[in-house]
Amino acid sequence: MIENKEKENEMIPEPTEPQPNPLMTPDGAFSPGWFTQFEELQPYAATLSKFHRPEALAKSYANLEKLKGYPDTADAARMAAFRAAVGLPPKAEEFAMERPQDTPDELWNDELVSQLSGVAYEYGVPPKALAALAERYTSEGRRFMERCRMENEQAVQQADAQLQQNWGPAYEDNMNTIAHFLQTMGERAGVNVQALMENPALRANPDFARLMLEAASLMDEAPLHTGQQSDGKREAHRIAHDPTHPLHEAYMHTSHPQHRYANEQYDRLAFGK
Repeated sequence: MIENKEKENEMIPEPTEPQPNPLMTPDGAFSPGWFTQFEELQPYAATLSKFHRPEALAKSYANLEKLKGYPDTADAARMAAFRAAVGLPPKAEEFAMERPQDTPDELWNDELVSQLSGVAYEYGVPPKALAALAERYTSEGRRFMERCRMENEQAVQQADAQLQQNWGPAYEDNMNTIAHFLQTMGERAGVNVQALMENPALRANPDFARLMLEAASLMDEAPLHTGQQSDGKREAHRIAHDPTHPLHEAYMHTSHPQHRYANEQYDRLAFGK
């Protein structure tokens, strides 16, 4: 009985582990689904399924090695292969930088943008990278413009404060005199005076206001009308009695910074001195 048991055991084959399918077929091709035997290749299944023979896979790898490193723009063939490999638009016309939302007109130049888009296409810059650069540029530009606006406002306020301190009660009258003078001159010269009055570079310079007030005073002394002669005594009377005259406040107040000048003008007009 024992001998029979031993013989029966010898006849029962021991269980074996399932053998994986061969990677290659007898003709040297890949077996269908060969890559499924490697867990680490699962994310690349869609790509690897395109390769049916080892030489095709080897050729693709060799081409990929050639693409390593940034291609020279002078090598048109390699750059074209690079664009195709990384999914860039194949034509320059399809490579355009879009204007970020809320971009001020002062920061957007269509001609320059067209040139930059051409450069980005030539050097193979991804469109998303170009869009990110445009967004960053315009964001910084908006902050710069706002900072400049605030600095200009502060400079104008400082200039006005200085003029108010120097002119005292005559500040408003002097500013009105300057505005009237510029309006008159602007009409004669065909110049947009409003733009000048709002120009921060001029508004923030108190010397400009003083210069314009002096010019306005000279125009009152010698009106810019062909053939018209100024009446010295009448002008002197205005200086002394007309509050709207640009020199009245200076003439009436000895502490005024222009008092000496106003007094000299009065004497010249009234007495010919």
